[in-house]
Amino acid sequence: MAKAKQRADKRIVQESKREVMLAEADKWQSRFARMLVILLLCLHPLFLTPDHYFKLTQQKFEFFAVSMGIALFTVMLILVARMLSEPPMPPRDRLSVADWVLLGFAAVTLLSTLLSPFGDVMNVWVGGVEPSGRYDGAITQLLYVTSFFIISRWYKPRQMDFVFFAISAMLVSLIGILQFYGMDFLGLWPNHIEEHYRENFYNIHFRTTLGNINILSTYVCAAILLCGFFYVKVESKWRYVWLGGSALSFWLMIVGGSFSGMVGTAAATFLAVPFIIENRKVLGRFLILLASWMLAFALQMLFYNVIILRTGSAAILILLFAATGLLAAGGVVLVMLWKKRAQDVTQETESGGFARWKLGVVLLIAVMVAGIVGVEILGRFENTGPIIQAREIMHGNIDDTFGTNRIYIWRNALEAFPQHPIIGSGPDTFGYAFPAEAQHFYGERYDKAHNEYLQILICQGILGLLCYLVFLGETFRRSVVLALKNPMCMAVLAAFVGYSVQAFFNISIPIASQMLWVFLGMLGALVRRQRIES
Repeated sequence: MAKAKQRADKRIVQESKREVMLAEADKWQSRFARMLVILLLCLHPLFLTPDHYFKLTQQKFEFFAVSMGIALFTVMLILVARMLSEPPMPPRDRLSVADWVLLGFAAVTLLSTLLSPFGDVMNVWVGGVEPSGRYDGAITQLLYVTSFFIISRWYKPRQMDFVFFAISAMLVSLIGILQFYGMDFLGLWPNHIEEHYRENFYNIHFRTTLGNINILSTYVCAAILLCGFFYVKVESKWRYVWLGGSALSFWLMIVGGSFSGMVGTAAATFLAVPFIIENRKVLGRFLILLASWMLAFALQMLFYNVIILRTGSAAILILLFAATGLLAAGGVVLVMLWKKRAQDVTQETESGGFARWKLGVVLLIAVMVAGIVGVEILGRFENTGPIIQAREIMHGNIDDTFGTNRIYIWRNALEAFPQHPIIGSGPDTFGYAFPAEAQHFYGERYDKAHNEYLQILICQGILGLLCYLVFLGETFRRSVVLALKNPMCMAVLAAFVGYSVQAFFNISIPIASQMLWVFLGMLGALVRRQRIES
């Protein structure tokens, strides 16, 4: 009996020691994951070398690859230390459906790389068509997967991380806005090349520390939504920093002029309407957020169209500022009314909540109908641009030149799909898989599908695309339930949805695309933490 009691006491001591060690390990792992998030989300967008826009993609890729290389080495050290500890602490996490599907995507990517028919003409591991590679090959995509697993397992979201992101987004935006108005104080635009090329290429298509306006569009879409929904949903003394980050990012989106980010921002915002009107305070903050966006639009019109070009309408400008004031005033009134209420919103009845949700759905449908009607009416008064193109598509008239020749690219890409249907032609080999006779038809070489989903279909086949879509869908399904209760999850989910929508018109390269995987990792971490706590 005495020996049995001694063994039992020893087990209790070991379990107690193990729990203490696990808590200490969890603390250091979360700190490490937090550093990785700050590196990829806050510092990576600002990173530049003295080469500036020359080899920009390579610079960003190298920053990402080095960051992930250090992260992988640290992960191995942590895992070895856990296994050699006394008692050992092997990883205990079970893989979810999303995890298994993502591992399947990684396996397809690896197999597609090894069997790529273009391995003898390009480095499929790095990716891209020479001489200007996109650096979106197998290494980059496998590192994306790795970043997801690190963040989803070890990250503990902190409000300050998103404050840092908002500050980073404001810096990126201010650099781009000032650059647009001729104040290129960082000297990003090259001055030693031919004047015509500089004025008609870099000054039009390149902005801030992100370069190409399509990539900029991806970044600002995510920044607008993440910062905006943090302001609306999260209680914090830092909420006005998030409001500033969202408003300045919106202004940069207007300056950039790329349509894909606008579509992603609008789609995610409209889809969130049923959840925004949960109470007067949240609805009021949402109106203030919309007012800040409209103010950014009005200021751009004032400075550029009216003062510089002298073509803007003063009447429209007055209407914009008036609408901004009305939205802001309405938002402030709603917030003040909410503060005067004696009863907290959490004590409201379920029927009231359901009624608000139904009203939100009605508003969402009304906004969608208004958008369709608006496109139909405004499209009649335009000869070019995205609105007239959207109207023509609504009427079944689809032209290859729509979306800056995207229709042409997509149509020819689908014709190339049967050549390598199962596992694709290899990561980032689109420029070689695209039909040779269709290249340069509009004077350009097409090395990207300008649709991330179509890009995966061509380069990693139907298996790769199915794994990717199931992974995104499963992540969304698990997150949307938590988002109804967790404001932080709602904000990250909005950024994820916005990114996923704009990805239908855009490209993936390691300048802004790492943001998606950080968001996915954050959602995985939030869901996992909630499951552990419950």
